[in-house]
Amino acid sequence: MSYTMCISLSNFLDRDFYYDYEIPSSRPPEYALREEFRDTYGILLDSPRSLVSELLDIPARRRFEIDRDVANKASYELLYSYFATTEAIRAKFEGTIIWDSFGMGRFALTREELQEYDLVEWTHSKLTNVSFFYFLEREDKNALLHSVELRYRLEIEKLADRINADVGPHYSVHIRLSDFLGFGEDEYFLNVERFSKYVRGAFTDREIPVLVATDALYEKEILSEIFDGFRVIYIDELVFGEYREAFGELEFTDWNVLMILNQLLCASAGRFVGTYRSTVTGIIHRLRQERYRRTEFDFFPDERVVKLMSTDYQIVPDQSGFFDWNRYSIFAQSHASMAWMREWDFQKTSLS
Repeated sequence: MSYTMCISLSNFLDRDFYYDYEIPSSRPPEYALREEFRDTYGILLDSPRSLVSELLDIPARRRFEIDRDVANKASYELLYSYFATTEAIRAKFEGTIIWDSFGMGRFALTREELQEYDLVEWTHSKLTNVSFFYFLEREDKNALLHSVELRYRLEIEKLADRINADVGPHYSVHIRLSDFLGFGEDEYFLNVERFSKYVRGAFTDREIPVLVATDALYEKEILSEIFDGFRVIYIDELVFGEYREAFGELEFTDWNVLMILNQLLCASAGRFVGTYRSTVTGIIHRLRQERYRRTEFDFFPDERVVKLMSTDYQIVPDQSGFFDWNRYSIFAQSHASMAWMREWDFQKTSLS
């Protein structure tokens, strides 16, 4: 999501932006690497690798050449260690509890300060959503967020719309099973019985299908236990079944494109349950807010998440604060993790 950060910062400062380099996604779904799935999903690995800049609808103002050897420049690392505002807002709120609650250990930079430099460089720019970065009046911030809403290539969006229309109303989940099966030492592991109870409470209408985005099609036995009694549709199987020809006609057909389809179909669901600490889940939350104004969040109850659950499996805050990250102690224990663990309610991060 570094692209949308660059675009938003260029709009905030009224400047062009230059993106130094990008690396193709390096992690295909786990099942794609297994021989038994080769015949069906081989195209994901055999296709030319796509870049974010080739899949996102990038606005104008991007430069492809720049002189970086200038004397009057500022260089920053660890984007999540800062937030941007204006001198007027700093004068009004600095030192107050609302300023400190938004900052949470981060350093403030103002538009006026940044405008003094001929060039502003950033590294380590991992943010799932730029709402975490800007402390602005609501009207200004909403306009800035609107300018960087996620829009993918039209052909991908159209295919997602077609599938969405054919499926109709649905629930959705993103369950990155390789995380739960690989991080048990960090309270981040699978409890099939608890997960099953959770989805039964979350998805109350058994007539509505559950679309499942997962990297673990090879773990159908576990997944079947979790979703026992539900009409489950695995998104990747759906795409490579009924819509295989349409997928093959896209300009790019690697796993990045397939994941975008997963994101779009999960985002359009009536209710969505995600994987805590997954960037993909964070992007789905972002899409749900941008396109459908859905601000609720649900996570599979691993050993950390369950600490915030009521007896009826609702996630509830355990402390007070101005913003979401102040009210849920487990979800954000440092500013670094807040930057990407989940999406916050955009309106709660703006000043009225």
